[in-house]
Amino acid sequence: MFTGIDIGGTNTDIAYIDECIIAKKIPNSKGFAAAIREAPSDCRLAISTSQALNHLITGNGSSVRTITIPGPGLVYGGAVKGAVSPRGEIMEPIDTEEIEHLLRGCRADAIAIAGKFSVRNPMPEEIVRDIARQFFDDDRIAISAPLGGLNFPARITTTRINASIKATVVSLIRMIGKNHSDFRFVTSDGGLCGPERAVDNPSLLYHSSPATVALGARYLSGKKDCLVVDIGGTTTDLVPLTDGKPVLAPLFVKGKRTMINAVVADSVPFGGDSCIRDRLMKFRSANARAFGGGEPTLTDALNVLGAEIGDFCRSDCLDRHKAEEAVSEYIDTIAGIIHVMDPAVIVGAGYLAPLLIPDLAKAARTPYLVPDHAQSANAVGAAVSRISMSLHVHADSQRNILTVNGTEYPLSGRMTDDELVKYATDILINMARKEGAPSGDLHDIVTSEFSAFTVVRGGRAQGRITDFVISIAPGISVEAP
Repeated sequence: MFTGIDIGGTNTDIAYIDECIIAKKIPNSKGFAAAIREAPSDCRLAISTSQALNHLITGNGSSVRTITIPGPGLVYGGAVKGAVSPRGEIMEPIDTEEIEHLLRGCRADAIAIAGKFSVRNPMPEEIVRDIARQFFDDDRIAISAPLGGLNFPARITTTRINASIKATVVSLIRMIGKNHSDFRFVTSDGGLCGPERAVDNPSLLYHSSPATVALGARYLSGKKDCLVVDIGGTTTDLVPLTDGKPVLAPLFVKGKRTMINAVVADSVPFGGDSCIRDRLMKFRSANARAFGGGEPTLTDALNVLGAEIGDFCRSDCLDRHKAEEAVSEYIDTIAGIIHVMDPAVIVGAGYLAPLLIPDLAKAARTPYLVPDHAQSANAVGAAVSRISMSLHVHADSQRNILTVNGTEYPLSGRMTDDELVKYATDILINMARKEGAPSGDLHDIVTSEFSAFTVVRGGRAQGRITDFVISIAPGISVEAP
């Protein structure tokens, strides 16, 4: 059995997929542990924690002390002595006394450590981390080397995110592990990752909801080219699919670029729990009145207009005219965006999809489909996802070193480009298999950002430096029912 769990802003969705699909919603007020206990212990379990982590990342969150190792002449906040060359050679050692003095009086909640070329040699970061462990628990310390990419400012930002949420992710892993020995997390690109990789890079789990709903809508509808319109409790997310795949792009958090590659989604701050005061508001304060809340919401407006959602009698406090205005404002706003995007067809998802998608499609003059189980498309997407991962590969034939996301591998002799890619592919496949990926999910491997040049000294070629990214693309597992 394939089981998917998606923690939303209002409810946690669970989908069980075997010969049929069974879906249910559990109010977040009951706690995530209650949802975890609902999942059978012998199933394949995939969990999207997007909303739980989004709040921590975009809110004030914990205080993070950043230690950077930029090298001489470069100005970055939190800079300390130490330097690594672009080829991974130690140019200046870490001053351990400086680090001890810096951390001894530090009152931050967590520590983020980032070196400019640590992805070529993580040793300076690891030395600083070992010292930090004298003052902080390991689940409050993050280093940047496992992120792989060279973009130093983006790596600093992402390492800060990792430091701020690592303890939460570790706690979550321990809680889930009490009941489930075999589970995965949904990542921001819609793939799955194992718990160990999530601890090394917790930001992988951030912003996963658009990815899960896109895959779920694709699986349920069979549509490869469409616009997924997911009507949630807090927002409505619009995710375009081309040839069955969403668009991926680097994610920005608080205006800063990160190393997080996420599904591109247009998120509108209107959902089923959006308050209605003088008008439809761009926020939620609690559940709809029909589900025990105090203020009327878009869900309550639909009840006033004839729907029978939840305890619909509690929605009667809302004036019919105001209900009509709120629904009309929602339809006009979302339909206007859909019309500009001009999709071939829209696929509805979310609890209110059967009620709102037909009117949205009519207003946008676009064909539509609301598949069975659309209300739990996000959990379905989590359930059917496959393992995905990206490795940043750096090969230096002169030094006989291959570096993959900050980890060194031996490099014997001068390999051709094809041989290097094959070597990295084998590493990638072995890592994916350790996380439980079946052979059938390991065929969609993509190589990108390939560059190479020859090192020449004294008129003679001394070696060759090659860089590329190799990835298992996210998608639906071949083993999905």
